[in-house]
Amino acid sequence: MKLKTNIRKRLLFPTLTASILVGILSGCMNTPAASTSTQSTPTAGQATTAASGGKLRVGIITDFGTLDPAKSTRLIDEELYNNIYDPMVKLTPDGKFLPGLATKWTISEDGKTYTFELRKEVKFHDGTDFNAQAVMDNWNWIIDPANASPRKSDLVLVESMTAPDPYTLVVQLKTPFIPFIATITGRTGLISSMTAKKKAGDQYEMAPVGTGPFQFVEWNKNDHLTIKKNPNYWEKDQPKLDEVEFKPIINQSQKLNALISGQVDLVDSIPFQDIPKVENTKSLKLGVATSFGYSRLTLNLQKAPFNNINNRRAINFAINRDEINQIIYFGKFVPGFSFFSPAGFANDPSIKVPYSVELAKEELKKAGNPDGFSFSFLSANDPQSMQLAQLFQSQLAKVGITMKIEALDSAAITQKRNSGDWEVTGGGWSGMIDPDQNSYAFIVTNAPFNYGKYSNTEVDKLMQEARESSSNDVRKKIYSQVSAILIEEVPGIFTGYQPVVDVWTDKVQGFDVYPDQLLRLYKTTISK
Repeated sequence: MKLKTNIRKRLLFPTLTASILVGILSGCMNTPAASTSTQSTPTAGQATTAASGGKLRVGIITDFGTLDPAKSTRLIDEELYNNIYDPMVKLTPDGKFLPGLATKWTISEDGKTYTFELRKEVKFHDGTDFNAQAVMDNWNWIIDPANASPRKSDLVLVESMTAPDPYTLVVQLKTPFIPFIATITGRTGLISSMTAKKKAGDQYEMAPVGTGPFQFVEWNKNDHLTIKKNPNYWEKDQPKLDEVEFKPIINQSQKLNALISGQVDLVDSIPFQDIPKVENTKSLKLGVATSFGYSRLTLNLQKAPFNNINNRRAINFAINRDEINQIIYFGKFVPGFSFFSPAGFANDPSIKVPYSVELAKEELKKAGNPDGFSFSFLSANDPQSMQLAQLFQSQLAKVGITMKIEALDSAAITQKRNSGDWEVTGGGWSGMIDPDQNSYAFIVTNAPFNYGKYSNTEVDKLMQEARESSSNDVRKKIYSQVSAILIEEVPGIFTGYQPVVDVWTDKVQGFDVYPDQLLRLYKTTISK
């Protein structure tokens, strides 16, 4: 039966962990727009316009891993980075590009030459100059295989870099790659002082030096990390705060209590079941946005029963995404069926899979399994992940499919997945602004995150075409074609697009929720 399709990073989550998915993106081309919605409860009238200065205390879901963007793979690290470092290209909350360390950029007609005009009179926190050489030194460090940077794949298409003058950078690519601007809004585009990095060696990831609005002060692991205002920041009147302290709150049930009791002023996530309490607390503000990321079940196509397309389709029909939204996410999840979130331009709302017990049973008959089959699902062993896994289990049981839950910690799941000894694993991607960043590495033949070993030459061809087109309209059509193919072949099963949820007290003002889930605090103020 043909499914009806009428023509929605950074950190890879090894499992669908409900609590981590919310706490666990002016140039010379058209840019995608993200839809961001912020819901705030009424304030009690206590907070008026906040003056500059003061200290903001931020509760984060876990401690940072590394303070060096060139070594980072985790979303939590990125929550800090945009406050210490400046990106080459900035993002607005609705996903548009703005000048950052690059004030202008042009792209050649063949899409292979990028020319950047760089911001002058910018200094790193150690007093050294920012210029084109600094960017080239950063990117050459990433490219050098001896450094084993996980960001190397972002620059794999770079053929050469030259600086005609100290504040002009020309990047020549091997092939056209339109998402390059989007790529340098993230970790690869965050520029470190190479003087400081060479001096500190391996210790640089404990003492970062950027050009950003705040300077690093200290990191007491598992207790707090402190940054202070950069008095020489190039952006006039920024930042507003004198100091920011990040405090990891590992026990998620304590996070909202810490906010209410005044231990912190802002938190990067809360358990979904606490959302109604926030909405009914006048002194708290709730910010919610649909993220660029998604939740997805990955199927191992090298193993039975998932080498049979009908078995894969049966599961797709049997997953009730609306039920997941209500039970797990308290109505804040956006059910979805593709790599492409409605926060970005590539989402096609016509790409859908109906929830249907009857259609699932038809597919099982076609597969030769009229009574269903059994498989093992790798799940994280925290309470919310287990709740989600058990919901999958009950939904599949309605069509005769038995799902056995294998609960492991994150490291064990990663090890097992990398060995190939698995059948289905949950997964989520926190999301980046360009659709290529959220799809290519997961679906192209032999791509690094294509753990299920899916391979389709037509999909490979279409994904490359999307990389080379400068028109978002054309790219959207291509991504719709890809989504339609994936709906038919089901190499993975999308459940939807996780929300970004931030909560803060009414003393905090000027805080924006971003669909890439990052914290940008340079405009934020706090009442004293």
